[in-house]
Amino acid sequence: MEKQQMIGWLEEFLPYTFTECTQPSAQEVAIFVYEINHLFDWVKVKRLKKNYPNSIIVPIVAVHLTYSVGIAIELNLLALLIKPLQKQKFLRIVKKLYTSYKDQQASTVTMLELSQQIPHNHTSPFREAFLRRLIRGEISNEQEIVQASSFLSTDCIPNIVFLIQGYVDAQQNRPILYDASSVITNVFRQHFSDKAPLSFLNFERYLLLLMRIPHTYTSFKHWTEGVTTLLTVIELLKRDYNIHLFIGIGGVFLQSMQVKESYSQARKARRKPPVDNIHIRFYEDLTKHEQLQKAIQYIEEHYDEQLIISDVAKSINFSPTHFSRLFKKETGRNFVDYVAYTRIIKTLPYLRKFDYTIEKISASSGFNTPNYYSLTFKKYVGISPTDYRNTIEILFK
Repeated sequence: MEKQQMIGWLEEFLPYTFTECTQPSAQEVAIFVYEINHLFDWVKVKRLKKNYPNSIIVPIVAVHLTYSVGIAIELNLLALLIKPLQKQKFLRIVKKLYTSYKDQQASTVTMLELSQQIPHNHTSPFREAFLRRLIRGEISNEQEIVQASSFLSTDCIPNIVFLIQGYVDAQQNRPILYDASSVITNVFRQHFSDKAPLSFLNFERYLLLLMRIPHTYTSFKHWTEGVTTLLTVIELLKRDYNIHLFIGIGGVFLQSMQVKESYSQARKARRKPPVDNIHIRFYEDLTKHEQLQKAIQYIEEHYDEQLIISDVAKSINFSPTHFSRLFKKETGRNFVDYVAYTRIIKTLPYLRKFDYTIEKISASSGFNTPNYYSLTFKKYVGISPTDYRNTIEILFK
């Protein structure tokens, strides 16, 4: 329907000027009007541009893909159209392109005009869209991975995902004069650029760091240089910018289409108490023991009650002694620490989003007294609940 409509418009506007050609030669000058209904249709457009260097390509982009029009800039296309087609806009572009061809001047609908309408990012829109689809599990076959090589080197396709949250400790009510998100990404790039390819995505309310660590490592924990660099970045951000990061780290996956699993693991890790460092939580540190997983679920569901080890052990038919020993081995923390840390994690939203008093928060989260809650909070988080409430959450948008 749209094809016949366009042919009719052309005949009406410039009769006997254009000839429909289904298979032009590479030397001929043709105008390709190509529909962009799927993100990877841009790959076909790039192929057309390569095979027909003397021709003009005009993509017609579906409304739901307008975010991808920045790719037209990268491909040096002279014009594009957005669905639904409008006769006057279509004919105006055709006339201008035809004049450009005749006069060898791109007098209108220039790349400058197009670029002024599209926000510029550090990364390619096509690359970012591909990585989002990879994280969401929307890449369904290896062919799409191969096609991605036109804008993303195979060496840059991530094999591990870091999920980052954080806050800024604004001291003495002084205004923050920098964009925390940009500072974080810049510092990571400065320290990791010569060690491993990395990309960033603002995903939901998190910042995702997608990295490709050396293939000789099956775990980020085993990459000593990487861990050391990560700790350096965390401490530098804290020292120089008062930025405190909290990172969940997924597993390493060699198959590109499995990177979504690393993201899922990073999310799970981020929600659990850390083993060694409050700022870093590895998925592989989470217990895989089915009975202990049930015990941890029991703790999370009853954190606001007076939990004792014998009750939790009984819930999975373990003796308290055996449960205590196995729990420490599998989680890296003893039972009392783990419960206290879980309670602290559960209270964070109440401090950040609500005006509840410390007394109310402590009473509703299983702590005997407000003072005990405050002491425990400072022990694990490093600052008091009141100070934490005054920090500024970093919003990754």
